[in-house]
Amino acid sequence: TTFADQAAIAIENVRLFDEIQDKSRQLEEASRHKSQFLASMSHELRTPLNAIIGLTEMMVTNAARFGTEKALEPLNRVHRAGTHLLGLINQVLDLSKIEAGKLELNPSLVNLAPLIDEVAGTARQLAEQNKNRLVIEAPENLGALTVDPMRLRQILLNLVSNACKFTKQGEVKLQARKIADGRDWIEFAVADTGIGMTGEQQAKLFEEFAQAESSTAQRYGGTGLGLAITRKLARMMGGDVTVQSEAGKGSIFSVRLPGSGAVGAGSTTEEARPQGGDCVLVIDDDLTARELIAEQTAGRYWRRCGRILTSPRSRSSW
Repeated sequence: TTFADQAAIAIENVRLFDEIQDKSRQLEEASRHKSQFLASMSHELRTPLNAIIGLTEMMVTNAARFGTEKALEPLNRVHRAGTHLLGLINQVLDLSKIEAGKLELNPSLVNLAPLIDEVAGTARQLAEQNKNRLVIEAPENLGALTVDPMRLRQILLNLVSNACKFTKQGEVKLQARKIADGRDWIEFAVADTGIGMTGEQQAKLFEEFAQAESSTAQRYGGTGLGLAITRKLARMMGGDVTVQSEAGKGSIFSVRLPGSGAVGAGSTTEEARPQGGDCVLVIDDDLTARELIAEQTAGRYWRRCGRILTSPRSRSSW
């Protein structure tokens, strides 16, 4: 009995030792991914910041010599760099909010056709950078869906931008359709003819702080957060993201969202724009933000009323 007890204890100790070693390896792997992420993020943030600072400094120094045409291209480059930087920061903030359980969705009834057109308009610029052909396939009767429109755009643009980035002189296709698989779904699929992935790479694809492999990050850039956020957002909406891929032949990412809130194409949605005669009140304590918001809204959806306030307390005088 004593020998049997000792043997049982020894076996249990071996099991616990193996379990501790396994946990230790997992922690080391997570730490390595985070270290790679921080190094990558440092580089990714610094690059567009340097562009913004350098280009604006150049324009200020040469303002007297710059005409409108000469200033246009540097301004466009500043805008692209700033947009890229904002996207990186938003990814970090989104992930931290999701993990803390503080990211809230704002669903509304969204007409899917205009949303897909909007995504396609942005995606065409991305496709052209690598001389890719962008194909959009969506039926006219796709209808509307109760969903957070900003987050759905984020999901689709992330998948399409990845497809464009990893494909050169090929095809990127965005498809949308209704399907019935035990229940009603709306499925979006992004297919490309790019570099594809192995099964091992696919297994790690949706992990935080990780890309298919570190050499991919070095060659193509990025933080390794986009797909992790994309899947988390889809699951928050009651759906999921899956991938099919073959190395050297391309990938297909599929997003399924519950279609129980879908309605016919002729239905009205909550995304209707305010009439041109309506007035908007801009309140912000930052001068640049106030002027930018006022300029972007004036003449587009609202009329400019000439009043911009610096705090909510001053709205009583409006």
